[in-house]
Amino acid sequence: MAGCCAVLAAFLFEYDTPRIVLIRSRKVGLMNRAVQLLILAYVIGWVFVWEKGYQETDSVVSSVTTKAKGVTVTNTSTLGFRVWDVADYVIPAQEENSLFVMTNMIITVNQTQGFCPELPDKTTVCESDANCVAGSSGTHSNGIATGRCVLFNGTMKTCEVAAWCPVEDDSHAPKPAFLKAAENFTLLVKNNIWYPKFNFSKRNILPNITTTYLKSCTYDAVTDPFCPIFRLGKIVESAGHSFQDMAIEGGIMGIQINWDCNLDRTSSLCLPSYSFRRLDTRDVDHNVSPGYNFRFAKYYSHLTGAEHRTLIKAYGIRFDIIVFGKVAWPPPPLGALVQTQASGSARDKGPSPHLLPAHALCHNFFFFSCHLEAGKFDIIPTMINVGSGLALLGVATVLCDVIVLYCMKKRYYYREKKYKYVEDYEQGLGGAMDQ
Repeated sequence: MAGCCAVLAAFLFEYDTPRIVLIRSRKVGLMNRAVQLLILAYVIGWVFVWEKGYQETDSVVSSVTTKAKGVTVTNTSTLGFRVWDVADYVIPAQEENSLFVMTNMIITVNQTQGFCPELPDKTTVCESDANCVAGSSGTHSNGIATGRCVLFNGTMKTCEVAAWCPVEDDSHAPKPAFLKAAENFTLLVKNNIWYPKFNFSKRNILPNITTTYLKSCTYDAVTDPFCPIFRLGKIVESAGHSFQDMAIEGGIMGIQINWDCNLDRTSSLCLPSYSFRRLDTRDVDHNVSPGYNFRFAKYYSHLTGAEHRTLIKAYGIRFDIIVFGKVAWPPPPLGALVQTQASGSARDKGPSPHLLPAHALCHNFFFFSCHLEAGKFDIIPTMINVGSGLALLGVATVLCDVIVLYCMKKRYYYREKKYKYVEDYEQGLGGAMDQ
């Protein structure tokens, strides 16, 4: 109990104040300056130069829109001679943050509601009605089983189903791709950015790009790094992949727009750069369900009033449009919208504007994203970081005190010089007078 009272009394009635002790030691002096230099290097090099701690940052409002262009022709026994334009291979015409370009297809024409044999596999091949269960429907079946075993062809029987007949046979995707000419289609990408705090806006179609140049240019990382029109075949080729191979089963490409704007400099140096990467990696050893595909149907009525449909299993390249920013921590939410235009005809290159080169990589399935960051000088973050840096310099003193007072051979001598105990002056003066 007495010990607790002594500790409490010491806590309440004692006061400690720093004491400056000059220690003439080469080791301690060099160590102190080395720690201070490291702290200064961190504050100046990392905080101010690399991280631009003197700037205030702002989140971006971004809009991106997409449009595809291109024309090709096919001549098959199923469809005959047919011209394909944007309205045929861009499905759907408008989609939120995505754009799909069909490159291959399996088409089943003139389907009607009725009864027909199922495609043969280990669950549908039969010898009699006893092998078929009425009302059953598997995950991969095309309809509802009727319980009857019927001829599929001259040598094989399968269970009959109630379905859209004839049923689709999608066991093999067409090779080469049905719309292999999509390699020459192009994409026009329009991106607008706005920083509300700085009242700064810009678009990826730069001021020195003319209408004549825009109609004739195609993006090239060296010669035309700021042309917003991208040829699909060139994108995939730049990634080290074959467009014709990708077009058979579809894929996913990523196109990234990178804005790195320092608004302390002239706005003409705030430029976009483009990079591409494949998002659906193709692993030869683990390649189950590759590519990208979906089904849709076109319905019509026969003269007799019977409903018919044409079923299409579409393979292709989907452009996922994802716009996000990297501004400060935590990252603020962003909104976006992208514009791409595709054109199948070859274009003569016009004069390239004198701009800095852009960065380019590439892979399958097209995905658009924008990394948006902008900063401008502001006195408040500058003073905050300067104050933080000065406070960090105190770490050098604390570290040196720990080493001097607890680690060095003469620690007891230094500790004696560092700490001095002084009694209350009035109390000591009163005791002397009593004597």
